[in-house]
Amino acid sequence: ETPHEDYDFTYDQIVSIGELLSSKILAHYLKSLKLNTSWMDVRDVIITDNTYRDARIQWDITQKNAVAKILPTLKTVNHIVTQGFIGSTSENFTTTLGREGSDYTAAIISYCIDAESMHIWKDVPGVLTGDPRIFDEVIKLPRLSYKEAIEMTYYGAKVIHPKTIKPIQNKQIPLYVRPFLDPSSEGTIIS
Repeated sequence: ETPHEDYDFTYDQIVSIGELLSSKILAHYLKSLKLNTSWMDVRDVIITDNTYRDARIQWDITQKNAVAKILPTLKTVNHIVTQGFIGSTSENFTTTLGREGSDYTAAIISYCIDAESMHIWKDVPGVLTGDPRIFDEVIKLPRLSYKEAIEMTYYGAKVIHPKTIKPIQNKQIPLYVRPFLDPSSEGTIIS
């Protein structure tokens, strides 16, 4: 049987629930630890077109929203918990941003608020010369240019998606790919 004609729309409305629920749980947990935290619905910030399951960012309105909502909130709290992977149409329907949408969300927000840096936490020590599940002797690369990182993703490296790199490259925001198992490690710097 073929999917219903509104399958992509319905998919986005359903899969976004996990992001919304888990971010609310995390925000409440951080508050219970007495961390000055605010929960924010990213759909109030990131506005997209109506291409469900692979929405395109409406950059002008998204940047205005980020400046109007995120920057004032950061003056009153130390942490904002929000969602990755989702946005909203101008009609307030939830959209998803496609593959690697959570890292892409971080890049969108970093771009819009002129962040000093962006940090992505992974289960690897940083960007490696190969997949450690396949190759025995891989080396962590301490530093990459934006161009080198995009080329690596083009040839199969899955740690960062090229669409994540482009917004931060446009504003020269350094990206740190860091291991969550060793938070003190600098990981790999892409700049």
